[in-house]
Amino acid sequence: MFGISTVCKLLLTAALALGFLSGCGNNQARDRVPTPNMGVAPYRVDTGRLLQDASLRGTLRIGTEGNYPPFSYRGADGSLKGFDVELAEEVARHMEMKAVFVEKQWKDLLPGLTGGAYDAVFNQVADTAKRRGLYDFSDAYMSATPVLVVRPDERDIRSFRDIKGKNVAVEAVGEYRSIASRHRSNTIQARNYSDATDLLLRRTVDAVITDSLSVLNMKQTRPDLAVKTADSLDETYNVCAAVANGNPDLLAAVNNALRTMQQDGTYLAIWSKYFGDGAPSLGVNAL
Repeated sequence: MFGISTVCKLLLTAALALGFLSGCGNNQARDRVPTPNMGVAPYRVDTGRLLQDASLRGTLRIGTEGNYPPFSYRGADGSLKGFDVELAEEVARHMEMKAVFVEKQWKDLLPGLTGGAYDAVFNQVADTAKRRGLYDFSDAYMSATPVLVVRPDERDIRSFRDIKGKNVAVEAVGEYRSIASRHRSNTIQARNYSDATDLLLRRTVDAVITDSLSVLNMKQTRPDLAVKTADSLDETYNVCAAVANGNPDLLAAVNNALRTMQQDGTYLAIWSKYFGDGAPSLGVNAL
């Protein structure tokens, strides 16, 4: 029989051992506490083994919206299409994996990374200081400039300064909603740029705020569309793949794939399909 003091010592030793083991586990399962302005609840996930797990599965799980043409959308045949979709597929292929897509609404895309729903997001995500507390970003694979689109016969709206009090259509993307709010316009949300231009042509709204690339694509797909670009902001958003913090190996693999795609012509082929000639060089400095 053990005496009381001996039992206490054994229990203390066991407790210390469990605490040590628990502490070791915390090095792998890091706490990810969002900043208040992220709009998501705190999660506790193991974020450091995404590349290893993806390699074992042979699949790279990609979060995307599926309702944001020309970047991620469902085609007439029901299949997932778009610039970001094809880019992600080729990134996975260059990593010797297959891309598997998980569709979520825009507001849930980045929180899905923190919750472990997928490995990376390819969906026109801008690298911003506000987001870096939870997410890491790849090299930029394109850049976007906010533009103001109006009807050809519009005389009152010539710049962003003129949209105060006007009805302006924007997509769910946070950056463009912020621009509309900053200029004190009446914001009307549209699903995508195509729907926004339809509202414009029906005179439901006075203008549309979108990105320069959506306008460039629309000129390719609907060249007869009666709209014009009235103004553009001196702001550039670097568009990147996003991954949960603490996965430098996965980030390095994605960047390597993007660089290889630039060199072997894969990136140019995808760009030309959606935006015509003149593909940019990859990387933040080049954009």
